[in-house]
Amino acid sequence: MAFTIAFGLVFMFSSVLVHSSVANTPSNAPIKVWIYLDESKLTPANTRPVALHEKILKRLSVKGTGSSDYLSNSKPDDSLHNQIATHVVKIVQYSRSLRAYSAYASPSQIQELQELAFVKQVQPVRIYKRSHPVGKIELSSILAKTMLDTNVYGNSFNQLAQLNIPTVHDSGYTGKGVRIAVIDAGFYKDHPVFQHLINDGRLIAERDFVFNDDNVQDEIPEDTTSGGAQSNHGTSVWSVVGGYVPYTYIGAAYGAEFLLAKTERIGSESIIEEDRFVAAVEWADSLGTDIISSSVAYRDFDNSDDDYFFEDLDGKTTASARAINWAFDRGILSTITAGNYAQYYSDGGLHTPTDAYGALSCGAVDLQGIIASFSSHGPTADGRIKPDLCARGVGTYTAYASLDYPYSNRSGTSFSTPLIAGAAALVMEKHPELSPAQITARLKQYASYADFPDNRYGWGIPDVYRSVFETGLTTEDGVVHSYPNPSIQSVSFQFHWTNIKPSNINTPFKIYNLLGELVWRTTLAPKSAGIGELVPWNLKNINGGIVPSGVYIVAVKDGHTTIRGKFLVLH
Repeated sequence: MAFTIAFGLVFMFSSVLVHSSVANTPSNAPIKVWIYLDESKLTPANTRPVALHEKILKRLSVKGTGSSDYLSNSKPDDSLHNQIATHVVKIVQYSRSLRAYSAYASPSQIQELQELAFVKQVQPVRIYKRSHPVGKIELSSILAKTMLDTNVYGNSFNQLAQLNIPTVHDSGYTGKGVRIAVIDAGFYKDHPVFQHLINDGRLIAERDFVFNDDNVQDEIPEDTTSGGAQSNHGTSVWSVVGGYVPYTYIGAAYGAEFLLAKTERIGSESIIEEDRFVAAVEWADSLGTDIISSSVAYRDFDNSDDDYFFEDLDGKTTASARAINWAFDRGILSTITAGNYAQYYSDGGLHTPTDAYGALSCGAVDLQGIIASFSSHGPTADGRIKPDLCARGVGTYTAYASLDYPYSNRSGTSFSTPLIAGAAALVMEKHPELSPAQITARLKQYASYADFPDNRYGWGIPDVYRSVFETGLTTEDGVVHSYPNPSIQSVSFQFHWTNIKPSNINTPFKIYNLLGELVWRTTLAPKSAGIGELVPWNLKNINGGIVPSGVYIVAVKDGHTTIRGKFLVLH
């Protein structure tokens, strides 16, 4: 975790958890590897279905596009599993999202694995070691204590008001029924801000992927020593979305349900392996999560040969990005920290999986809405705008894993991320039928930079009240909207792309008359799901003449989906 240890008691700087690899492994020692299976060799005959939570079935039927992908809902059978087991020291887990086993294997065993007919590829699991930022960001001049101490929100009011969330709470929406999985380094469950949801039975499940048990709170003396307990970071993140102590602290979606996943060890010699993050994503899916909030991200390694370079941040290359894309395809919305390294990378410092097509990437602004100098940004390697949205990540008021000093102002995109997760939960509570792309599009539509998104702010700071209650174009995928309609002199077509992995090939945008004759066409470069498109037309046909009055059909191919619309021309 990259962070600066605070010597004061109130103001702290804590950035995104970032990790690097541990080198110097003996050449003959077993190493952890991903064993990718050849999907063409996986059939119903050598796989078995996994039990699906009722919330998964509902989510897949309503808004998941991966419901027909049986490999996401199955595992290799015992025969396949046992063949892998005979060629490794130990199997750790099977990943449904990657179609791969993680296992410990010696160099000779790796060679044996590569010769198996159903094994596509064997790659080392990247191992990250805690790293520190190369500089300190001075925050004291902007961390002013709010004067609204008597308000029911306490000092958490300003960060919520910036998103217009209190008005949504006042309208009766708190995230009720929405299940949020928080992936982090540990959680102090005894903090007063969490007692309301624990007492209500809304802490649905917890899983420690470090110690392989069901307790995400500090367990060993080393977790609570020196510059911050193991649970500090996760406690702060969880509180921003789920905390609730009236007149002291209120989170963005304090009425939601929660799953807690501990995937990190932050001690000076501790490591995190990427398969823990992937396992946490799949665990969250297995328990019917609706939203994943992750304030952990990765890029650099001790061994520079293992680094994720900018070219890898194309939304589909890294293991963590692929896992987030898989979750998106199954109807899960993932809010992911952008990172805190804009000052240290010439390319903007994005970390993965914030580059994933399925990631709603979160940048950090201060109380005045100014982007933080540390907030990582895009574009991604394939040219997409990042971050997607911003929230307060400078002086964010959070709970802290200490009863002596239970609250602190903290900074980093780690703390803007759960604010956006809470915003998404409020929209989802009101509109449970919407897909992740549709919810993201609604939040973007009513954000401060909606008309001119860029690679510092993305679409800006969302107005959550408007996203929840106003009816916009983003409530319906698969439709091309026409404005004005009827059209007299010109028309503009608006729609949102729906394919998580856009094609690299331009696609035709066509207009037909009711006889099925092609009237006009152009070509568009497909974009990732949730991105809006605007196509103007001057009502002239392909020969340059003005089309006659009548009804016209418009269609554009988006992957395997055709998006259509209908409009009227009147002269």
